[in-house]
Amino acid sequence: MILFENVSFRYRGEEGYVLEGMDLKVADGEFLALTGPSGIGKTTIIRLLLREIVPTAGRIMVDETEVSALKDSEVPFYRRKLGVIFQDFRLIKDRTAYENLNLSRNIYGWGVKESEARIRSVMKFLGIDHMHKRYPEEMSGGEQQKLCLARAILNDPGILLCDEPTRNLDPRSSSELMQLLELIRRQGKTVILVTHDIETMRSEIKEFRQLKLARHE
Repeated sequence: MILFENVSFRYRGEEGYVLEGMDLKVADGEFLALTGPSGIGKTTIIRLLLREIVPTAGRIMVDETEVSALKDSEVPFYRRKLGVIFQDFRLIKDRTAYENLNLSRNIYGWGVKESEARIRSVMKFLGIDHMHKRYPEEMSGGEQQKLCLARAILNDPGILLCDEPTRNLDPRSSSELMQLLELIRRQGKTVILVTHDIETMRSEIKEFRQLKLARHE
């Protein structure tokens, strides 16, 4: 479970709060869509969950972990329970698809065989197993985002955070990615998706909760 208790956040040098007194509960296995205008705080919520930033006030709990109280040395271990995909891919251009994924081997301490088995299984699940030797620039935007999704779920995390993953994709690729996110949710994962593409969500995601953020008066 994810829990925000009276969470407020203000960026340094800014007068107003991006988030103010926010209470939020996300159940295990839930699909939550964060919507609203740009600058409203959607990505801030993702960054708070990643512990890239800490609340100005309030408390954030993920399962039994108080994220806002983590020491810097504890953050890498906490992040292992999270998978993340972004709109800008963040792939290494001079590494093949397989090599991009195999970088996780050093992060998680996997052996060669375990890493290979995980990579092949995830790429097959996402329908990109025939692209393991391709470089990112040889792949379409939709294929690159599937590779990013593969990277995010390689460690079988319980929570998947998605920050506008369809923003730079064509309608067909957007629909395919949403279908994959729905499959992942059906496996019992918690999915939090920042999106402006609510219509594609409605057509591809059977069960989700929309949280539309609004500006404070």
